[in-house]
Amino acid sequence: MPSDGYNWFLILVAIIASVVLVMINVYILVNFQHPEDRNQAWFPKLVVILGLTLAEMSILLLPLDVANRAACAESIVLSACNFALPMEQLWYAVYMAMFVMMVAIVPFTLFYYEQDHDMSAWGKTVSSGWWIGGTVTVLALILGLCYGFLGYVDFPVTTLTSGLAPLGATALDAAHTCVAPETFASNGVNQGYACDADGGVPTETWSVRTTFPVYVIAVGSILSWVLFICFGGVGVSAIPIDLVKSFLGRPMKVIAKSEYIRIAGKIAEQTKAVMADAREVQREERGTGKTRKTRRALAEINKRLVQLEEDELILQKMYPQGEDRDTSWTVTVMGHYASLGGGVVCGIVSILWMLHIGLYMFPDPPQTPFLNRFFVDLDAAFGLLGTGSFALFCFYLIMCVIKGNVKLGFRLLLWTVYPMRLGNTLMSAFLFNVNLIMLSSLAVIQFCAKAFDGYAAETSVSNIFGQEIENLRGLGAIFGEDIFLYIFFAVACLSAIVLGTDEVKASRQPRRNLDSM
Repeated sequence: MPSDGYNWFLILVAIIASVVLVMINVYILVNFQHPEDRNQAWFPKLVVILGLTLAEMSILLLPLDVANRAACAESIVLSACNFALPMEQLWYAVYMAMFVMMVAIVPFTLFYYEQDHDMSAWGKTVSSGWWIGGTVTVLALILGLCYGFLGYVDFPVTTLTSGLAPLGATALDAAHTCVAPETFASNGVNQGYACDADGGVPTETWSVRTTFPVYVIAVGSILSWVLFICFGGVGVSAIPIDLVKSFLGRPMKVIAKSEYIRIAGKIAEQTKAVMADAREVQREERGTGKTRKTRRALAEINKRLVQLEEDELILQKMYPQGEDRDTSWTVTVMGHYASLGGGVVCGIVSILWMLHIGLYMFPDPPQTPFLNRFFVDLDAAFGLLGTGSFALFCFYLIMCVIKGNVKLGFRLLLWTVYPMRLGNTLMSAFLFNVNLIMLSSLAVIQFCAKAFDGYAAETSVSNIFGQEIENLRGLGAIFGEDIFLYIFFAVACLSAIVLGTDEVKASRQPRRNLDSM
């Protein structure tokens, strides 16, 4: 590995990772999209893939930043390193790209997609442009005014002063820590004031104007932490629990074609009955308006529809399609056992995250470096192995955010706005939730930078989050006191208890059997 820091391998890894992420996001889009959006709505799909890729790439910039820093030999100072990647510029570029996506491109696409289909393309463009123009103007005014008045970083500074004395002088022989300036002591000896930082020297505040991108990142991080607490706190428990649940609820046998036709007919009959009940409730709403009775009826209808969708998915697994049914069934069984293995691994990762928070992030000073030491030892055993593990731990958190987003959705009071459902998600819901995931990624990056500040020391991202944002005027106290971190830990623990209790209760209920339909 070159000692001057330039490493072509990092550039190759960055390119390969970007291609793999795009392929994964295309797979997610294909499996979640609504049948009505197949072979159309290409521009919204492109925006969705770009937004997901940006959110995921921003997380993977963390290990890339670490590897970029580690490529330079310790004997070479940072200012003299010839790094392969300009990480600080990359961080700002990705953040600004996500900001433009969140406030302009994604909302414009969402407004355009939900316009009346009878409206012309030009009319949709003008209408969406007016909405986005007004939103961007308001945001620009708010951010501009806040940055103008509060966009300063207040660094606490302690000024230490020492004098000079020739070798063998009385002042030098009698000095305890340093030579006192003449203005402090007439006898040339100072007992520590303004000479020793531990001797009661007062601290002053040095204010410096921060950059606008850093201020935007700080403001966005506050909203981001709220989403990360809700989605990530739930997802860190939901991923392992749902993977194990998928294995436990797997179909145990293959059914014959005649049985498949019979059960499919029963599901179709029940679907027609549910649709008839829905039309009846709609007629009642047109006559009396929305009442508590109609809301309760619609909630029950929605619950029945979700159950029928689950029955259909289970039925498809019990009757494999295609020419080679045995192979298809074998792949299905292997997938369930892979789900069990993935659930166990994800459960271990979630537990390690909670232990790392409790042992390293909460205590001051930390009780143990824990995962920081683990990554360093892996790097010592094999180059980039620790960086790869570091990447997996960070990427796991953004997966938790996506899982929590799918499981909870964005709720206004008791109603879910733009829910994500497998095989039944419209592009409008995709766009809305991609915006939430991109915003959440800001908090994930800040969280990982703080959690692994020992392993990721002297990186570009540590300079952004560790120095400027935590000392930002008006906002730094929120990040410096770890308020969000304590709330996240509490939500994660509470979610584990609630989800685990619900699964235990569900396991005691009689299992729904399609054969008895």
